[in-house]
Amino acid sequence: MKKSIIFLINGLGIEKPGSYSIDLDQLMPQLGRVKETSYFTTAITSSLEYKDAYQRFFLGETYKYELEFVHNNVMNQNILTNPTYQQFGESIKRQNSKIHIFLEPTNDRVIEEINNLVNTLTIGANQQIFLHLVLSQQTVSEYDNLTQIINYIKFHLHNHMTVGFIMGKEYLPDELTKKETDYLKRLLFYCSCERWTETEKKLQNLRDAKIRPCEVEGFCATNECFISNGDTILFFNTRKNNYDNLITGIYQMAPEVYKTEVTLPIYSLLKLDTKYNIPSFLESIEYTNSLAKTLEKYNKKALIITDQKNINLVNFYANGMNSVNNPNISFILKDDRLYQKEFIEQLINTTPYDLIIFDYHMDVSSNINKLKEGLQKMDPIIGLIADVSENKHSFFITSLYGLKKDIPLADYNSELVTIDYEMQIPIFFFDYTYPKGKFYLAPGETNDILSSALRCVIDDPNLYTLVKQKGLINNLIKAFK
Repeated sequence: MKKSIIFLINGLGIEKPGSYSIDLDQLMPQLGRVKETSYFTTAITSSLEYKDAYQRFFLGETYKYELEFVHNNVMNQNILTNPTYQQFGESIKRQNSKIHIFLEPTNDRVIEEINNLVNTLTIGANQQIFLHLVLSQQTVSEYDNLTQIINYIKFHLHNHMTVGFIMGKEYLPDELTKKETDYLKRLLFYCSCERWTETEKKLQNLRDAKIRPCEVEGFCATNECFISNGDTILFFNTRKNNYDNLITGIYQMAPEVYKTEVTLPIYSLLKLDTKYNIPSFLESIEYTNSLAKTLEKYNKKALIITDQKNINLVNFYANGMNSVNNPNISFILKDDRLYQKEFIEQLINTTPYDLIIFDYHMDVSSNINKLKEGLQKMDPIIGLIADVSENKHSFFITSLYGLKKDIPLADYNSELVTIDYEMQIPIFFFDYTYPKGKFYLAPGETNDILSSALRCVIDDPNLYTLVKQKGLINNLIKAFK
């Protein structure tokens, strides 16, 4: 039975100018040998850490899909019969109360669904609704796109709505210091922090200061957006995010601010990943494009070889943001057996798995020397997999994100050097059923790697693949799609 194998060297990317150079061909002769006979292309990735990278690998860009799901399952004629929506509607009827909607601005089209929600509500002529933006973007380079999104949202807001606070999602640590507590209190309950009505200027200042959006300490876009006792809060989330640091801050500080019994009902669009009992309009989103759903559809099985600490996270994303025990996905831990040819042969040739993913990380090293040692340690396994796969199976060698960090040269040399593999990752691929004279490997995104690997063992043209057939007609079709 033909298998499809993916070997991930997460953190590996295309070396950018100014990056400390690592000679992979010298460090990894087995990888070099495979490269000589493989197809090669690159993929673009905006991820800089493994959590986001896993999500994009297993699910792709989910936001458009999520918004469509929300529109079809919540923001339609059935919303009026939703029990949580009815509770929410009753909650906002308190006299002089405000509505606070927290949102991660990662796509400008989300404002259409928020406006649809507001249009269903019975609100007074002077009732205020504030949209608070929680920035989750990881890199400074994302400020240009973020500015466009925020400007679009501000321009298309429902006439009852105003942008209120803007703050970084990772600004709040698990344990707040007194300084952070005081600042958050001024921001959320008094609006006595920085005020920027022209948010694009503030965002440009943050970019110039090289402050990542997710770490922005917070500022106000108006003086009226403070949270008052009796107000209602809604997290308009399209995924199972965890906002416990923010929720804890609100709950802990509100009694001190109000000095009376606190009434601050909190709701969420999708069930939150939280320790609090937060009612939600929707329990979960079913990601039909997840690895779990694809395997189920075609009656296939996958094996993922990874570290113990990553199993729950990988399982969560592979199952469409659901941590479940899936009979189609199995895990084993990395150990020394992977250096044995007999074990690799048995693992690939005799086990019932159609897709096998080896999950390695190069960015866990504390210095350059140890990073090199880690790469050298991976190399023999790549050679064994290549030997077993030759003329039998598909084999991809790639990464999910490019490492970018300052790192010492060695334990005995604390001089820092910059590793910069951001944005672009390599993809090496070989398969005896795709002769080089007739096929080529197109560039793509990280989710296309998984889809391409599945297409090698699943005969369904609806599965997208980076492996393209050469020829004028095929290229013309591609150009006009």
